[in-house]
Amino acid sequence: MSVGPDAFLDARHIGIRFGDFVALDGVSLTFRRGGITGIVGPNGAGKSTLFNVLGGQVRPGKGSVSFDGRDVTRLPAHDRARLGLTRTFQISRELGALTVLENLLLAFPRQPGENVLPALFQKARVRRAEEEATEHARALLQRVNLWRLADAPADALSGGQKKLLELCRALMLEPRLVLLDEPAAGVNPVLVGEIGDFIRTLRDEGMSFGIVEHNMDLIAALCDPIHVLAEGRVLTSGSFAEISANSLVTEAYLGAVA
Repeated sequence: MSVGPDAFLDARHIGIRFGDFVALDGVSLTFRRGGITGIVGPNGAGKSTLFNVLGGQVRPGKGSVSFDGRDVTRLPAHDRARLGLTRTFQISRELGALTVLENLLLAFPRQPGENVLPALFQKARVRRAEEEATEHARALLQRVNLWRLADAPADALSGGQKKLLELCRALMLEPRLVLLDEPAAGVNPVLVGEIGDFIRTLRDEGMSFGIVEHNMDLIAALCDPIHVLAEGRVLTSGSFAEISANSLVTEAYLGAVA
């Protein structure tokens, strides 16, 4: 299958199994540069496993992953992050005992103070890097209305605020494409709207996204194209209107409920 010029993240024939269970079975799909691509499907369809493969947390048994034209199939997650590909998780992974600001500062790359020699002999350089990290974190927290909580412990945040914090932590890495695993899960409708607006704004600024989500209102508002997974395979792809009208999609969801 040929890859179009707008392809940014591309998965080809991804297969992975855990013992006798086939989690992904020949999945091929593309995330467009400058777009918001949705991944939906019933529980157990393989959505989060796919994101684990794309993000570098799990290596596929077969198939390949390319990012911006480079094969990254064997690259670990931290090397993919350096290239500009990062992700969030379905369950927020904040460090609850640290403050909101400290959670972001930990994610900032290129910190010379982490090494012994610069910390001892290049203190001015270390201080400048710390100031740069703090300014970057402050700007992000202001954009999502969390700067007022910068000194609060992260575990004091609401579920929606934790989702925003995790997205900001991913943005500290200055990514070009972010994979969001259920950004609306457990979030009240008002904050879901704020998260959606923030994602749309970042897209307009040139960032690309992939979103796994059960909230169909959010998917409809943000995503095109949308890929539907079922039983580890891509069932169909298209706009929200197209997948909503597809009887195979309805059957997949109803089958999961039954």
